[in-house]
Amino acid sequence: MINFRHLISPECIILQLDKTEHEEVVLEMIGHLAEIGKIASKDCYRYSQAVMERESQTGTGLGAGIAIPHARVPGLKEEVAVYGRSEEGVDFESPDQGLAHHVCLLLVPEDGASNHLKILRELAKVFSQADLRKKIRSAQSAEEISELLCIGAADL
Repeated sequence: MINFRHLISPECIILQLDKTEHEEVVLEMIGHLAEIGKIASKDCYRYSQAVMERESQTGTGLGAGIAIPHARVPGLKEEVAVYGRSEEGVDFESPDQGLAHHVCLLLVPEDGASNHLKILRELAKVFSQADLRKKIRSAQSAEEISELLCIGAADL
């Protein structure tokens, strides 16, 4: 099981994404990871390109208002993630044609394929809980969202 408290701590949560365009949201989220010291600023462009390259293969919108853009990147030491909430929604090419209101961007080390898939699977399960998504949308703080994600993961 993923340690959600470590992976998506309150500092890794953006209460309201400023951007609404797909690529701009990816840049905003990766920029946030750099701002909080999870990745080096010099790597932002390279990491965003890796995510967008992955996005060009297949959209990472899962439907039900969820998107999990992700990529394996060289030089990264451990998995990092950032969650962003969007009131307006962002088009991540979901199968249901809906906009994503819950965006969780994941970067994993290039050699971490098995862990990458495990984390994606658990994130998808956590965000598939409709009642949890509703609570997250009305949460007032990053701490509250982080706690809800931990509770949602424990309920799996």
